[in-house]
Amino acid sequence: MNGWGKTAGAPARALQRLPFGAPASEVGEVMARHGGLVLTGVLTPDQVHQVNADLDPLVSALPPGNFGSEVSSVTSRSEADEAAYSGSRTRHLQHCYKRSRTYREGFLGSEVLGGYVSTVMPGAMGAPSLYASVVIEIAPGESAQGLHRDGEAFFAPLGLNHAGGPCYLVNCLLALVDVTEEMGATRVIPGSHLWEDFSDFSSQDQTIPATLKAGDMLFYNGKMLHGGGANTTRDRHRRVLATAFSFPFIMGEEAWPFTVSPEEVRGYPRRVQSMLGFRSKSHHGEEPGFFWRVDTCPLERSLGLD
Repeated sequence: MNGWGKTAGAPARALQRLPFGAPASEVGEVMARHGGLVLTGVLTPDQVHQVNADLDPLVSALPPGNFGSEVSSVTSRSEADEAAYSGSRTRHLQHCYKRSRTYREGFLGSEVLGGYVSTVMPGAMGAPSLYASVVIEIAPGESAQGLHRDGEAFFAPLGLNHAGGPCYLVNCLLALVDVTEEMGATRVIPGSHLWEDFSDFSSQDQTIPATLKAGDMLFYNGKMLHGGGANTTRDRHRRVLATAFSFPFIMGEEAWPFTVSPEEVRGYPRRVQSMLGFRSKSHHGEEPGFFWRVDTCPLERSLGLD
């Protein structure tokens, strides 16, 4: 079957909205049914202003399409896929956890947020690992992103990437500006986290936009199909701060990058460098990989290991 017929019951044509601070059990129930919802009033206007003040100089200094290589200069299939996925008119600022105290303490440190994450993902509050902390700013003229499930290629080998398995990743798209459909609001297919066939990515005509006010958040299961929308405006940039959490076992038992120096690793075989966490990662084994980067640059390039 196609489209909405893959989900049980009547399809949701609009995302449910709850105030930030609503009971975790209520948020969990909505997430279980639809795979995502909008939480309103996560940050106050003053907090949004401060986070933007912290991040704006860094975001504004980035060139469009800064995540990896431009399409015109790619050297491998993985880089070409990455450039198309990341957008040629989209800016990405990583490591936001260290760039804004207001975001770090008022958002990441929130017990309310921690309660929501632990309700959706297995494990106690504070157990999940921080998977990503990145501003995604879509500029006018950017095309719609292809529909996908976050971390899909990474978690599929673990047998987690199916409807019956646990939620392996949860994402929070915190709006730092008012986000309209025309600006490229993230498009989602509610209920798609319950589909039996995860190899089917459906089509854009099945999606609905997740419009947000500044300070609101799209909270969603990593199994829900979604993608950034097209920005058809002339002069408005869609800026959200994406914060994702995943299972703690994604971290190794031993903190290799803190026990051996880049200088010593430089003389190791490339495969060993990768095993120890000094090279970016790809499920397909290609270099550079999409995961484990520094300021959107593959780690090995940042360290000068190539």
